[in-house]
Amino acid sequence: MGRDLYVCTAGNLATRSIVSQSPDATVAATTDWLESEGYDVAPVTAGETVVGYVELDHLQDVATDDQIPAHTNPVTLEEIISTDATFDEVLSALYEAPFYFLGGRNRRTGILTRADLNTSPAMIHLFDRITLLEERFRELILDEAPDWKERVSLDPNIVKDIEERHADARRSNIELDEIHYAQFSTLATIISNIEVCWDACGFSSDHRASSQLDDLTELRNSVAHSQLIVQHTGEGLGKGRTIGKVEQTYTTLMDCLDAL
Repeated sequence: MGRDLYVCTAGNLATRSIVSQSPDATVAATTDWLESEGYDVAPVTAGETVVGYVELDHLQDVATDDQIPAHTNPVTLEEIISTDATFDEVLSALYEAPFYFLGGRNRRTGILTRADLNTSPAMIHLFDRITLLEERFRELILDEAPDWKERVSLDPNIVKDIEERHADARRSNIELDEIHYAQFSTLATIISNIEVCWDACGFSSDHRASSQLDDLTELRNSVAHSQLIVQHTGEGLGKGRTIGKVEQTYTTLMDCLDAL
């Protein structure tokens, strides 16, 4: 992609200092502990050996005086993810299931959940790539549509703001082309409205470009303002960006970078 980028893996994202429950615990005690710690899942260990895991959702629906071995799930290969799993592999995995353990069946070194996508490593990874795409968008517009102000109908206030910031830079003798003073959302609008631009990014139509770049703009704004990347981690009804939407938008981001 032309320059070194920040690499974020499952190992960077996972919570390493996780605690576990003993097989001697009751459902009531374990449920209270999970809720107080804010955990949805936790391993069950006997000594240094992981014998399985329990899930809060399940424990909330069973007899509170049961012992947790009766409700402990075995850790299989399906619940394990490699420490070196890439960011896109992490997104795909977390779309399929809400959590994974790092390490082997009998030894866990961390736990990865959808909430871990709201941590600094994920933010830095996304910011790095979105910033690169922003650079590529400006280069594309300069190459293919230097007359963008005449070709795209933009809000007059947006154009005025670009021109004023360009004029300020000129007075300081540090000006670049006007497109460098356009925000990401404006770049996305220009790209979506000029066929040679959206085609160069790999989109099949202006409508698809507009829709997918709107999603990318929203994600970019969340990253820039340190807001939640995954805004709704549960199932069923809920508002906000889901893990599925994050995966789709990340695919758009990487496809555009690959195309450009």
